[in-house]
Amino acid sequence: MRNHKITILIFSFLFSFFMSNAQKTWSLQDCVDYALFHNIDLKLQELSVQIQENNVFQSRMNLLPNLTANASDVNNWGKTVDRYTNQFANSRVSSANFYLQSSVTLFRGFQLLNSIKRENLELMAQKYDFDAQRDMKAMEITTAYLQILYGQENLKSKIQLEGNTILQVERTQKLVDAGTLAKGDLFNMKAQLASEETQKILAENDLSMAYIKLKQILDIPADTAFEIQIPSLDLTQGDNKLMSPEVIYNYAVQSRPEIMSAQIRYERSLRDLSIARSSFYPSISFSAGLGTGYSGANIILDGNPSFNGFFPSGDITSAGDTVLSPSFDYRTKTKAFSDQITENKNYSVGVYLTMPIFNNFQTRNQIVKSKIAIQQADLQLEKTKKDVRQTIEQAYADARSAFKSYQAAMSNVNALEESFNYAKQKFDAGMINSYQFNDSKIKLDNAKNDLLNSKYNYVFRIKVLDFYFGKPLSL
Repeated sequence: MRNHKITILIFSFLFSFFMSNAQKTWSLQDCVDYALFHNIDLKLQELSVQIQENNVFQSRMNLLPNLTANASDVNNWGKTVDRYTNQFANSRVSSANFYLQSSVTLFRGFQLLNSIKRENLELMAQKYDFDAQRDMKAMEITTAYLQILYGQENLKSKIQLEGNTILQVERTQKLVDAGTLAKGDLFNMKAQLASEETQKILAENDLSMAYIKLKQILDIPADTAFEIQIPSLDLTQGDNKLMSPEVIYNYAVQSRPEIMSAQIRYERSLRDLSIARSSFYPSISFSAGLGTGYSGANIILDGNPSFNGFFPSGDITSAGDTVLSPSFDYRTKTKAFSDQITENKNYSVGVYLTMPIFNNFQTRNQIVKSKIAIQQADLQLEKTKKDVRQTIEQAYADARSAFKSYQAAMSNVNALEESFNYAKQKFDAGMINSYQFNDSKIKLDNAKNDLLNSKYNYVFRIKVLDFYFGKPLSL
């Protein structure tokens, strides 16, 4: 029984946990944080940074001497000269060779040092690229988030408009039944209701698509329960709180990662030119080696020879006596492996000078390409600065224009609401027909649409200016 209670408590806890997460509403910061951690494009860029970090490490290690070891085990058949005995061998000979070698570049026109600086600059540029991509992703999320807020307000307005028209249709039905209004007014009012139902459906679809867009950016399945927080947008201060474009640009040009990346890549192109010019200089390197080996043809006596006696050699002396020669048996063996390894040691030390004379103008052409690359990097830097300046200036102008439009739309909505209320009273009293009444309603609806558009256009432009001034993207 106790185990059942524990199981029920665990299940209740897990159910409460999942329900609390399912009912969570996402703030703009929640969306940004989630995307920056899960987005695949950002992960790919981060891996590129890691690869470049490895390139920097390798460029530094290139200053160190290298060390290689070689070993071979060779079997020879037929007539060959053994490298260790320097004698001909006609039988099968087994040999082994071992070699240890190290070399280091002493001078190559400062190419290695410039390569280290070049790779470090590329690493810094890629880190700034990563920061820029994170910022762009945050801005993309902010745009999608604002689109949902706009869709929610738009749908709320359409629902309210449809609800008012439903009540008006019911009221018109009563007036037609009472003979106060013509039946055509009822038909016209129902047609207006059908039109507003269509607008509501379109607003629902727009809101649904806005949610899908944000989910796609966050890489969340479209069928996942997802709701955003509805912030309070303060538009009371208007364009009085806007900083001048020059102030924002002066900050951006010193801090925006896309500008810093372009600046660093210009510096990197200067290093590329230095690396290309280094091919004109001679290179000096030093190497040292140690080798040894073993040969199966290295034959030595195995102990003392045994005496077999004297035997005629085939020669005769001048006195006619037969010449006798001693006969011995010799036992041989291959010299021991360890002895040969010790005795066959050889050493080498060398300094090498390489002087470039002619390489089919490859160095010259590489220098020309590097100079062109410098001009390209310089122009890209200026273009990046220009794009940032133009974006800031455009956002500032759009923000001021949007706020003025918002103020004008607000005044227009207030006036048209009074006009609509008055038209409603006159319609109820039978003083105007449904066409005139619907015309007043349509004008009010259009004015509210203008107000909503200008409101979120202003908010978006403000976020763009905050973005380039380094402020956190928040609502």
